[in-house]
Amino acid sequence: MRGFRQRERLLAVVLAAIAGFVDAIGFLLVGGYFVSFMSGNSTRMVVDLAEGDFGGAAIAAVILVSFFLGAATGAVVTRRRNLDDRSAVLALVATMLVVAFVLHRVTGVTVVGVPLAMVVVAASMGAMNSVFHTRGEVSLGVTYMTGAVVKSAHRLVDALAGGSWAPYRQQVSLWAALALGGIAGALLQVGLGGDALWIAALVVVTTAVVTAWVRRRELRL
Repeated sequence: MRGFRQRERLLAVVLAAIAGFVDAIGFLLVGGYFVSFMSGNSTRMVVDLAEGDFGGAAIAAVILVSFFLGAATGAVVTRRRNLDDRSAVLALVATMLVVAFVLHRVTGVTVVGVPLAMVVVAASMGAMNSVFHTRGEVSLGVTYMTGAVVKSAHRLVDALAGGSWAPYRQQVSLWAALALGGIAGALLQVGLGGDALWIAALVVVTTAVVTAWVRRRELRL
C-alpha cells in the first residue's frame, strides 16, 4: 500500500474486513462457494465440471458472472465520476448490500441454486474493487488477498534485511482484516443467518458517508 495516505490505508483495511465478513456469510449460505474470492470459485467450477457436477459448476459460474458484472459497473462509475469516484463506488456498494439484505428478507428466489441475495452480494464485492484504482487500473484489490500475502512475504524479507517494517505491517493488516472479518461473519451467520448482511451494509453506508464528507472538505481547502 505504498503511496496511500493513512486514511486510505484505514479504508482498505475496513473494506477487506467487510469482504471477509460477507464472504464467510456467502460461503455458508451457498454451500461452499465464495462471493468475493473468484479464484476459489474458478477452481470449484472446473473441478465440478471434471466430476460431472454440473449443478455445482453452474453455481460457481453464476457467482463469477455476477462478480464480473459488479466489477464492470464499478469501472463505469469510476469513468463517469472522475475525482468523486471513490465515494460514488462506495455508495454503489452500499446500495447493493442494502438491496441484498432486503432480498434476503423478502424472497427465497434462487438463480441456479444461488440465493438472489447472494448474487447481488457477489456483484457488490466485484464493484468494491474499484474503490482503489489509478489511471483506469485497480491499484489495490480488497476482496482477495493472494497479492497481499505475496507482498507481505517480500516486505518481510526486506525488513529482515534492514528495511522498514511499515510496508510489511501494511500488507499483513489487510490479510488480518479479511481473516477477522471472516471470523465475525461466520459467527454471526450461525446466529443470525443471512440477516447478518445488515451489519455489512451499515458499515459500508457509514464508510461511504464519511468518505464523501472528507472529499467535500478537501475540495473546500
